[in-house]
Amino acid sequence: MKKLIPFVLCAAMLLAGCGNTASSETTSSEASSVASESAATSEETTEPAADSTASEAPAEEAQTANLESAVAALEEVNPITNPLPLDDNDEDSQFLVENTLMLTLDNLVAYRGDITNNLSDSGLVFVAQAKEGKAADVEAELQAYKDSLTANDMYAEYADKMAMAQDARIVTSGNYVAIVIASIGSDYGAIDAALETALAF
Repeated sequence: MKKLIPFVLCAAMLLAGCGNTASSETTSSEASSVASESAATSEETTEPAADSTASEAPAEEAQTANLESAVAALEEVNPITNPLPLDDNDEDSQFLVENTLMLTLDNLVAYRGDITNNLSDSGLVFVAQAKEGKAADVEAELQAYKDSLTANDMYAEYADKMAMAQDARIVTSGNYVAIVIASIGSDYGAIDAALETALAF
């Protein structure tokens, strides 16, 4: 009987050792599985960010040639004396457009035109390419500008200038918006005829 006891103890120790190995293998397998799931989740999380970057809308392209041809056609019938250029590439022009014409620059893709620098004159030709869905906002702001020009009629010496401003034309065609104020001596009949085709792109 005494001989059997050491044999039984050895067998028990061997069995215990095998159990630990199996348990260790199971734990290692579980850890590996969790790590794989974590990596897969991380990849899934980063995919939408890549998709959202790819789906960002590209910037709208400025149709500079259209703007310049429209301005040229309008100034052919309404020359601007002593003109200040209105050009989206020029910082001084940006200040004029934002603070004189009272336009929101974020609504615009590009613009071209001229405004007179003569205090006694009213001449203005301005054509803007609005961002998609913003043409109505640009038109409303130009209407507000037009209204501001005729809000104060105290100065009789500027009566002709104010009369021209009061009859200013504002026209929208697609994403293009134009305002034309006749220079002193110009004719709105000719301006209206030019506007019919100047924005037909």
